[in-house]
Amino acid sequence: MPKFSRQSPMALGACIWAACFALVASAGCGERLRNFVPEPDVAESALVRGLDLWREQGIAGEVPGTSPKVFVTDEGRVPSQKLIAYRILGETPGKSGRTYIVELELDEPSERLKTEYIIVGIDPIWVFRRDDYELFMHWDHHMPELPSQLNQNE
Repeated sequence: MPKFSRQSPMALGACIWAACFALVASAGCGERLRNFVPEPDVAESALVRGLDLWREQGIAGEVPGTSPKVFVTDEGRVPSQKLIAYRILGETPGKSGRTYIVELELDEPSERLKTEYIIVGIDPIWVFRRDDYELFMHWDHHMPELPSQLNQNE
């Protein structure tokens, strides 16, 4: 499976799917939003699978072998930074989806931080780092460079 990077078609596909999800989720708000919130055990399992994928393979994107499908978006990651360990500190109240606070232990460069992940969707399930979720909800997400733009910069 190719790495999920800003230059890959998979990244563009994930951005499009996430943007579509954000449109659908924001269109209903209130009662309809509950239709997109996974049960706590399902949400936490998706978060664990996404973090395990990062720790074991260093990638985001579709988590292989999941049913329902799980997708992870985390554009804030430093590409070379490795996840050494994580600890889910618990669920916290949030305005959308299930929100979990997670402590991350990273290497290359070494860093320890607490961050929030928002889990939304039923099938598929999306795992967003809070910053990515906020960008998508406001249509300010990072756009991957297209191959034609990459060639013009050379």
